[in-house]
Amino acid sequence: MQALPGQAASPMLGFFRKMFAPKRRPGGRSYRGFDAAKVDHLLEGWSPDLGISSADIAAYLPLVRGRVREMSKNDSYVTRAQQMFDNNVVGPTGIKLSMDVPGPGKKVDMDLSDKVEKAWRRWADNPAWCDAEGRKTLRKILSLAVRDWKREGEAIICIIPGGAHHGNPFGISLKRRRPDALAIYKNGQTPSGNQIHNGVEIDGWGAPVAYHFYKSMSRGGVFSGDTVRVPANQVLHLFDEEYEGQTRGFPVFTPVVRELKMGHAYDEAELVAARVDAARCGTWEQQEGGDPADFADEDDEGFHQQVDPGEDRVAPIGWKFSPNTPSRPNGGYGTFKSHVVRRVASGLSLSYNVLANDLEGVNYSSIRAGTLEDRETYKTLQAAVVETVLRPLFRRRGGWLDCAFLAGALDIGFDRLEDVREADSWKPRSWPWVDPGSETAALKTNIDLGIETRSDACDEQGRDYYDNLSTIAQEREWEKKTGVSRDGQDQAQHD
Repeated sequence: MQALPGQAASPMLGFFRKMFAPKRRPGGRSYRGFDAAKVDHLLEGWSPDLGISSADIAAYLPLVRGRVREMSKNDSYVTRAQQMFDNNVVGPTGIKLSMDVPGPGKKVDMDLSDKVEKAWRRWADNPAWCDAEGRKTLRKILSLAVRDWKREGEAIICIIPGGAHHGNPFGISLKRRRPDALAIYKNGQTPSGNQIHNGVEIDGWGAPVAYHFYKSMSRGGVFSGDTVRVPANQVLHLFDEEYEGQTRGFPVFTPVVRELKMGHAYDEAELVAARVDAARCGTWEQQEGGDPADFADEDDEGFHQQVDPGEDRVAPIGWKFSPNTPSRPNGGYGTFKSHVVRRVASGLSLSYNVLANDLEGVNYSSIRAGTLEDRETYKTLQAAVVETVLRPLFRRRGGWLDCAFLAGALDIGFDRLEDVREADSWKPRSWPWVDPGSETAALKTNIDLGIETRSDACDEQGRDYYDNLSTIAQEREWEKKTGVSRDGQDQAQHD
């Protein structure tokens, strides 16, 4: 808002000049704007980041991924973190399908729901049908996918319509693909106008249209050469999208891998120093009258002494022995190492005590708070697996439901297919209560007050309310047949 030549200055222009004029510090120096945007001698090496581009992914992802892979083989904290993610996101029982297919009168069609659940379990628990390699159940595929997601930055599972092998009654299998098989250096524009970013073909809205995979891998484990185009509806791609338009993911260890490597090297150096320090017995010092021949042999190039456990020697005349007092590991080693691991745990959104297996000095309140916070992290990751892998696998056109229906493995009417498609829910693994007594009492109070339902309570524990009712009914039938009550007593004693 600047006055033109020959034009009087506007009063409004003066108002804005006054409002935005640089402020004055007590010393007379002016300043304006945000402290975070300052460029001075303390922050002159701090370069701004413009987000993640295709060039960044091509330049840095292979290197970062390779470093994390190396650490996953050799560093105990990376191994521990991967196991924690695996144990708590998928767990020993996997993520279960629970169907609530609507029936007449808005009631749940229990027969149809049970039929779909049983068909899913038959397929998911049979490696010959579920896995293209014929070795893994769905639970194992998901477990490995979570490891890929955290170590590689992304997990890729391909859907094979028709099944990988003859005789698959469901007509569908899954194939786990290595993320580096996706052509990271393939960029450009297709004849149809779609853009390809790091091997992922997207339309004008940024939605994936296809994935371009390398056809071959060298003996050294490097993918390159010609590519094959796979439609997006046959690919399940799990990664953390940080920026809009991002097509590939970075490992979860990216912010902390440098500290992990430095800490690993520090551990090794301290361990070697402690071993050398402990192995050194001491030093012989020649005093007045000492004769070097007292120690030297014909083949010796210097003075040394080898002592077996429990053995001691009398010092020759004129020699003084100064025993070594080991001083390693360094007295501040534990404190410093704990500080490093705490930073790593924060970067991974995990509690330090569990990651480091350090429960010394931990009280109940602090470990409870850390445990509950960890569980929220795992619940978020479980939701991502459901939203990105399981629900698309079940619902997608050409996915499990369509293939099983067309193959005849799912005997339902065509008119009910869409009802089934939208009726899936998923039950991830849950955890035992930290304080069972008080938490059970609180849950009972919430149910009595109508704040929660019994279905909600079962969901929190990874169970299905209707399955519980069915199991309880079966138990009661067996109690009548066997004459044993639910408390383990013979019913005849109470009659």
